[in-house]
Amino acid sequence: MSAPSPFGQDLTNKTADGAGIKLEQLKTPSNEDIAAITRLWIATGLIPAIRDARQDIESCISANNGSLIVARRPEDQQIFATMMTGHDGVYGWVHYLAIAKHAQGSGIGSELVALAEDILRLSGLGEIRITIENAAAGDFYAKLGYDFIGSVTDQHQPDPQQNKIMRKSLVQ
Repeated sequence: MSAPSPFGQDLTNKTADGAGIKLEQLKTPSNEDIAAITRLWIATGLIPAIRDARQDIESCISANNGSLIVARRPEDQQIFATMMTGHDGVYGWVHYLAIAKHAQGSGIGSELVALAEDILRLSGLGEIRITIENAAAGDFYAKLGYDFIGSVTDQHQPDPQQNKIMRKSLVQ
């Protein structure tokens, strides 16, 4: 079953220049997909260069309450954006929102977050949360209506600039 999308049933958005993007919910990623996602996450600073994203991807896909959404360029099928979304039965969460440098500022990040909100709202959840690790991410989510609610408490020496939790109500 395809994930709900602001871009229509086929999950494709055609822009005025015809370039478009293809959104896809990955259920069985290929080794090439995992390698491309790993490279994107390393390039955007989400994971260290020595880490393979395979375990995180497989955990998300195997969970009954998780989705991995990727954005591809239709002309060459290259993955240039990712987002994982899921829930713990109480709160919805967004993880691994990553946008390739060439696509940052294009609005794809906002569209992916809106898609996550729709997916989680349809799951019956009333609130979505995000853990942010830098001020730029906090500014991005604040513009989308997210509020700061606290810090991650499981760190021995938390960095005051990192690991903040933000939230947004999904109740309309």
